[in-house]
Amino acid sequence: MTEYIECIKCKAKQAYLRKETNDYRCGKCGEIFTLDAEGIVEEKIEKIERIKMPEEKAKEEWKKYCEVLRTRKDKFLKVMKDAHYQMKEGRELIDVYEVMKKFGLSEKNKPVFAIARADITEVYFEKLDEGSGSFQMEQGWNRTGWNTDVHLPQKIFEIHWEREDGKSDMDWNIKDKKIKTKVPIIPVELVPEGDLKNYYILWEVVDWEDLPPPKDPILLKRISENLFAVLGCWDVTELERSVMRGLE
Repeated sequence: MTEYIECIKCKAKQAYLRKETNDYRCGKCGEIFTLDAEGIVEEKIEKIERIKMPEEKAKEEWKKYCEVLRTRKDKFLKVMKDAHYQMKEGRELIDVYEVMKKFGLSEKNKPVFAIARADITEVYFEKLDEGSGSFQMEQGWNRTGWNTDVHLPQKIFEIHWEREDGKSDMDWNIKDKKIKTKVPIIPVELVPEGDLKNYYILWEVVDWEDLPPPKDPILLKRISENLFAVLGCWDVTELERSVMRGLE
C-alpha cells in the first residue's frame, strides 16, 4: 500500500516515494523533493558534486600549465590551465554532463536540470537520438549563438525518446522534440562584469514550459564543453518570477 506524506510546496498529503529515484513526488502539484535521515528536505541542487582544490595547490598547478603552454597549444592543456585558474581563485567546478546523468529525467521524460546563457530569457532543449540532447540558446535558421549551446553526449539519458504516433523511428519524429522553459534572472549582487552571454545559469526545472521554482539557481562561468566554474547561487524571489513572466 502506498504511503503519502505532506508536500513541502502545496502542503497536500499526496507526496509518495519514488523508489527508482529515491525521492518524493506530489500527486497534486508535481513538486519533487528528497528527505535526509532526519526528515529534513534536501534540495537536488545541494547534492550536485563539485570539484575542489586548495587554492595554493591550484596556484602551483596553474603555473605549471602556464609554463607548458608557452611551447604547446593542445586544447586539453588550456582547459586544465583555466580550470586551475578558477580553483586558485577559490571557486569550485561543476561537470554538467555528470549533473545531467546523475539526475536524469523526470516522470515526463524531460531533463530535471536545465542550463542556459545568462543573457537569454528562455532556453530550448532538443531531444536527439541515443539518449542525447542539446540546450539551445537561440532559435531560427540564422541564429549566431550555436557555438554557445550545451550539447549532451549520447546515452547521457538512458532512454529511447518516444516517437509521434504512427510515425517512423527517424530522429525528426521524436515526440515533443523541442521543449522550452524560462531562464532565471540574476540578482544585482551577483551580476558579473562584462557581457552576460559569457555566463551561464544551471537550475532545477520542476515543470518545463513554466517559470523556474523559487529554488537555488547557480551562476556559472564556462571553461569547456562540460566544465563550469561556480560564481554563486541564490533563491528566486516572487518579484523575480513576476519580472521573468513578462520578459520575451
